[in-house]
Amino acid sequence: MSILPDISSSDVMAAEPELEAYTLLRQVNLMMDTYNRYDLRREDLTVPQFMILNYATPEGMPLSTISSRMLCDNSNLTGIVERLASKGYVERRPDPQDRRVSLICLTAAGAEKLRRIKPRHHAGVSRRMRTLAPHEVAQLRHLLQTLFDGLLDQPVAEPSDDQH
Repeated sequence: MSILPDISSSDVMAAEPELEAYTLLRQVNLMMDTYNRYDLRREDLTVPQFMILNYATPEGMPLSTISSRMLCDNSNLTGIVERLASKGYVERRPDPQDRRVSLICLTAAGAEKLRRIKPRHHAGVSRRMRTLAPHEVAQLRHLLQTLFDGLLDQPVAEPSDDQH
C-alpha cells in the first residue's frame, strides 16, 4: 500500500507553521483512513459503514444524530444505511415520538459483527499510534480536541473579496 503526500517536504519547510500543521494533519488522516479502509475491506465494510455501526444502538439512534457525529449530511448516509440494512446489520424504524425521524437500530447480527471487529480495529489503531509515547498521545488528543472545539465555535463563512 503506497500513500503519496499532498506536497513535497521542501514545500512544507517553506510553509507557515499553521499550513505545515494543517498539511501534516491531512496526511496523517489520509494515511489512517487508508489503513482503516484496507482493514475493513476484509470484513466487507467501508469506513462510513463501520462508523454507522458504532453509532447505532439496538434502541435506535436518529439518522440526524449519526450524520451530525460523522460531520455529514443525512442524504449522504441514506445509501450507506440501506446497504447495512441489506446485510442485516441495521434496521431503519420510524421514531415513535416523531414519525418524520428515522431511527437506525443495530440488529443482533450488527452487534455481533461489531463485537468481532472492534478489538482488531482498536489494536490496529493502537499499533499505528505506537510511534508516540503515551504522554504524547494524551497531549495530541488534548491539542486536537482544543482545535476541534475552536473550529466548532467559528462560523463557516464565505471568504471576502480581499481574501482571494
